Amino acid sequence: MSTKRVVVLAAVVLCAAGMVMGQTEWVDDPNNPVISPGDAGPWDVGGPWSRAAVFDGSIYHLYFTGSDGNGLPNDMGHATSPDGEVWTMDPANPVLTRGGPGEWDELRLDGAAVVHDGTTFHMWYSAWDSGGLAERVGYATSPDGSVWTKHAANPVMDVGEPGSFDEDIVRPTSVLLDDGGFRMWYAGGDWAGNEFRTSVGYAESSDGVSWTKNPDPVLVPSKHPGAWESIAVGNPYVVFDGTDYHMWYTGGIETLNSVDLSIGYAWSGDGFTWTKHRGNPVLTSDDAIFYHSPVIYDGTTWHMWYTEWDGVTDQINYATSTVGPGIPAFDNWRFIPAAAVASGAEGAFFQTDVDVSNADDQSADYQFMWFPRGVDNSEPATSETFTLGAGKSARYTNVLTEVFDLEPDSFGALGIKSTTPEILAMSRTYNTPTEETGGTFGQSMAAIPLEAFIQHGEPRRILFASEGAEMRTNIGCQNGTDMSTVVYLDLYNAEGESLGREMLILKPLGNEQINRILDGHNPVNGYVDLSLPQPDRFVYCYGSVLDNISSDPTTIPPQ
Repeated sequence: MSTKRVVVLAAVVLCAAGMVMGQTEWVDDPNNPVISPGDAGPWDVGGPWSRAAVFDGSIYHLYFTGSDGNGLPNDMGHATSPDGEVWTMDPANPVLTRGGPGEWDELRLDGAAVVHDGTTFHMWYSAWDSGGLAERVGYATSPDGSVWTKHAANPVMDVGEPGSFDEDIVRPTSVLLDDGGFRMWYAGGDWAGNEFRTSVGYAESSDGVSWTKNPDPVLVPSKHPGAWESIAVGNPYVVFDGTDYHMWYTGGIETLNSVDLSIGYAWSGDGFTWTKHRGNPVLTSDDAIFYHSPVIYDGTTWHMWYTEWDGVTDQINYATSTVGPGIPAFDNWRFIPAAAVASGAEGAFFQTDVDVSNADDQSADYQFMWFPRGVDNSEPATSETFTLGAGKSARYTNVLTEVFDLEPDSFGALGIKSTTPEILAMSRTYNTPTEETGGTFGQSMAAIPLEAFIQHGEPRRILFASEGAEMRTNIGCQNGTDMSTVVYLDLYNAEGESLGREMLILKPLGNEQINRILDGHNPVNGYVDLSLPQPDRFVYCYGSVLDNISSDPTTIPPQ
């Protein structure tokens, strides 16, 4: 591995001004930075990188790697604090150093995860070999958090097999003590050609020495090239609050000269299956990069120590949150983007049926929400609470009339909020049969979770867009935020020639539909490209292609 590649992930400059806190409402400490370059001595004059934080019952411990000015983190430092804000440097710094010539960790130390079990501090750290070709995991213990003894069997975790997601890098950043064993979340990376990719891996151990890795990553970069985390997700910091698991991680997008890094958030009920926050990134900046963000929860306040790089040096900042860890405001919400009890074109009359199913192993409660078309739905109408036993399903025929007592003509969308993410739902909107229209098959729409919505930097395409004697096409969108949102719809024929642009303006939690979006270009077959010009927005858009004779619709999801 070249030095350039190492620096690429750290030396990143963004372009405008101002820090964005996102929906987690993190508050920066007014005295930032809390640790500056050189605070621990000459060995970190290039800037400290926060690695791990732990509370031992009386004081906070922060572990950081220092750069000696050559751009590479070399050894591990230690500081203590009574409040998380004012830090005292360990006089023994650096408390963990590189190995000697020929040892597996002689080049530099990197990631770290620290656990205090009540009597002993346990550290899992990563280090590069002399050739800089692989980053492996070592283990060390300490009675006081300052004096460390490396394990004789180091390294205790190796990189993966060729072709695996962690074939070049295994970097631990988070370990939790769980039922007498250890659970680890780590950054796994590989150098694929000239490009670098990282994902979040997972491993378990009964003793902290012998580890079993899950063969596949548990969190991966976005597949969309323009997404803020399109090339890297890594450096996971996981907190268990007694009920749920919360992860803050570093995400990266490739730019012209390097990589822009920000901090994202994900949630899990089991620590294994993760849902990314749809307001990500939750900590980002227009004139610096943020990464490496250990977090501690004290029961009332979330404490974060994140690294900031301003283009010259690194520093460690402190931020707090008292309003929650960043779970989306619409947690356990799903959206059915289109529902109706209304007349349609060509003599049609549409109604929507909904099936709800409980995939959980226990009873669950849920409510429907009604989002009428074209209005601000910040305070949606909400149904009574329904209860559904484990493994059971319920059908609502003509749901808008049955649940909300709506009369024709009512168009809009439905929401379902529940006590568990395992409440699933499917709708069928269809033309009620008459001698004139006949078609009854209808279009099906699953209740869409927020993680399936489209956000800024994630363009999508709707195929099968057609307009002519036989078919017509409608495009609809549902806003997944409580902010007004703009959606661009770029129209193309089958030859890829532009047919112009339409624009939807969605009110908070609002929805709109453009009927016969290709009218004026008929006959034509083509497609529609979707994009969001605003950050911190996300929507779900769909195509509805209808048979002009029967008015039988079919749903075209975004690709």
